[in-house]
Amino acid sequence: MQNLQALLVGENVELMIAVPTLLSRAGFVVDVITNSYIFKKHPAIRDFVFVANPDDIARVAFEKNSNDYSLIVIGDDNTLKKILNSDLSVEEKVKLLPIQTIKNLDHIYSKIGLSKVLQEFGINTPEFRIAKDKSELKKSVESLGYPVLVKVDSSGGGFGVFECSSNDDVAVLLNKLQAYPVLLQKKIQGVELDLSGFYQNGKLIHFSYSKIEKVSGKFGASALRTYVQLTHLQKYIFNELDLLGKALGANGFVNIACIQSNHDQKRYFIEADMRPNAWVDFSKYLGDDPAVQINNFFSNGNTLRHPYPINPAYPDNILLPYFSRIKLWELAINRYCVWRYIPNNDHLIIVSYLIIRKIKTIAIKEFKPLMPEKYWIRLKCAYQKSRNSILNVLT
Repeated sequence: MQNLQALLVGENVELMIAVPTLLSRAGFVVDVITNSYIFKKHPAIRDFVFVANPDDIARVAFEKNSNDYSLIVIGDDNTLKKILNSDLSVEEKVKLLPIQTIKNLDHIYSKIGLSKVLQEFGINTPEFRIAKDKSELKKSVESLGYPVLVKVDSSGGGFGVFECSSNDDVAVLLNKLQAYPVLLQKKIQGVELDLSGFYQNGKLIHFSYSKIEKVSGKFGASALRTYVQLTHLQKYIFNELDLLGKALGANGFVNIACIQSNHDQKRYFIEADMRPNAWVDFSKYLGDDPAVQINNFFSNGNTLRHPYPINPAYPDNILLPYFSRIKLWELAINRYCVWRYIPNNDHLIIVSYLIIRKIKTIAIKEFKPLMPEKYWIRLKCAYQKSRNSILNVLT
């Protein structure tokens, strides 16, 4: 087996925290480039590179990539955006991003680009329109009919998503929406599923299947999921994900979401973000360790095939929580046995993270609306420095 080295690059602790341990189990030595000290003494990390200014991450990552890594993982949407907008050449960007070729750039951090790719490859996605201004938005709503979802092209975490069920909703949205173009999608009534996976060279190596049970806010991140063993899935789901990987030119972790329609039971894909999600390592709690499948690929070239073997030592399905997305009182009383599922079982780091998250939430809610933008930016920079100082001491 080749000497496996992985580079993890990003800012979002929640999305990245489980990745080093997962990759270490898969046989990789892991280096990380980040602006968070939480990773400083992570037991699975060989080399920790701290970047004080997140805008420098793309340049530092490209320089670090001279080590010829077997795998580069971009940890969050904001870092994908920074690489896309950097002054690196197109060829240099492709070397850092989890895609195969230049033609795959169009769907990175773009809901519009993704919808176009899905349509081009014949992959089910909600009927959509693209609006470049207010006039086109109104015409698109009339064409699609209610209910409709309006999505800012580059956004994440449920931000920049608006549901319109009437002309009044559209009127309100037109008054506050500033960013164009936007994507309009016909809303599909059904069950939201997560089919996030790992690809190499467009081929499916691993994925998990879970039903979203509870979210943080109307369009926010999932807090509670029911995971199902892959052995119970039909072959056409594997085929859909195979085709999706080819369409995306996927070469790494992909955060995949779809709606299973109440009307025809088909899956309509709505997200395929080219990065891991916070749940990236949760299928191991159902006896399906993604690290095993990733290692099998890099060791023997194995890809995922149907039928998938059952693991009789585990239940057919299991309800799982994410510790930082449930309510604090639920975390305190260990509801859903949540303590069992804290990433890396690192309770000190998690407590530190939750304290910092609480401070940040209060600041955004209470102070940001009262402050001019330039003062908010200064406060944000001061917070960043103090946060990193605290974490440097704790870790």
